[in-house]
Amino acid sequence: MTQFNLKNTNSIDENYKKGFLPQRNDKNLFYFQTSCRSNLEKFNLSSENRRILRKTENFCFEKISLEDFVYNIKVQKEIHNWVKTLEWNFPVSSIKNIFTNHIFNYLYIWKDDKKNIIAYSVCYFSNEISHIAYVFYKPDLAHGNLPIRLVLQTIIDSQKSGLKYCYLGRFSKDIGYYKRNMPGFEYFENNIWLTL
Repeated sequence: MTQFNLKNTNSIDENYKKGFLPQRNDKNLFYFQTSCRSNLEKFNLSSENRRILRKTENFCFEKISLEDFVYNIKVQKEIHNWVKTLEWNFPVSSIKNIFTNHIFNYLYIWKDDKKNIIAYSVCYFSNEISHIAYVFYKPDLAHGNLPIRLVLQTIIDSQKSGLKYCYLGRFSKDIGYYKRNMPGFEYFENNIWLTL
């Protein structure tokens, strides 16, 4: 895995365009692993995308500046319990870092029809691109449509905002393979962006 320090290289947006992703424990480090994105100039919702939207219409969300979010021990404990139950390798120190000391600047807070918080999406937005970087959700929703909706909603909002690309993180047959169904899907391989 190639890794480098942002302070000595390009801007954040340029690093994304070159296929690099931010390292979760240090806002100045980017690494290279097959990444993917939604090319918003090719935005078109498929029937599968529309099905996901229909199946999750009982959930609501709010997008706020991460600076305005109160990250406290209660939130940290809730997310840590979700991560632990889902058996993800995501220590508390990393959770705290991406919420409080990173390049990420927006947060989606998702709620169910009873107004209980069920998920968070930590994102980066600039004038040209976005990146849905990390998602956390209640474990009982892991095998439903919500995790896919979290990604799809960020793409939809990015397209509505006139951005060029929405970066979706890592992509392989083992990690994030469902992302291939996202509008305008592209992945980075051999130094170029490709379509399936």
